[in-house]
Amino acid sequence: MTDARSLLILGVGNMYYGDEGAGVHLMHFLRNKYAFPEHVDVVDGGTLGWHLLNLIAEYDHVLLVDAVCAPPGKVYRFGRGQIPSEIGYGKLSSHEWEVPDLLTAMDLHGDLPDVTIAAIGVTPLEFETGEVGVILSDTIRERMDALATVVLRELEAHDVHPVEIDPDLRAGDVFSAEDIVFGAFEAQKKLQHA
Repeated sequence: MTDARSLLILGVGNMYYGDEGAGVHLMHFLRNKYAFPEHVDVVDGGTLGWHLLNLIAEYDHVLLVDAVCAPPGKVYRFGRGQIPSEIGYGKLSSHEWEVPDLLTAMDLHGDLPDVTIAAIGVTPLEFETGEVGVILSDTIRERMDALATVVLRELEAHDVHPVEIDPDLRAGDVFSAEDIVFGAFEAQKKLQHA
């Protein structure tokens, strides 16, 4: 029997900085598109940084979804110690702590679960122009289905098969701030009527 809290899908990033919020956008897509088994939790970690330590430590496996400074739209899957050299962490400054720092701290305390990272490359143009907003760029929106595919394949490797509840929804669909804030409530309504 699988542990009641064995797998966490955790999206991190700041949705108010456009593409840097791709991980958060994907969590809201997953919540609205699928119903997950009881032992899988889908969580918007936002920019909580070190506040996520206790949450992550509660799980056996964590699939962390993030945006990284890398060729825009390129999708990655890697383990904690396998960060591709072309990825730049520390250049997207809206996280309190960057993902490697968070995981290293957990490893030092001996409570780091098995972690896989799914990431999409972005260019943090919002920081250069001063523009902010919750909408993803066209380049990133077009690649969100690829990011979702990486996440779903990782779940399959853990024998997790979510049930589709909204066949028309695509990962690149635009979520507004209201969609994101109220997304969890809508997902619950869909589950009740599925």
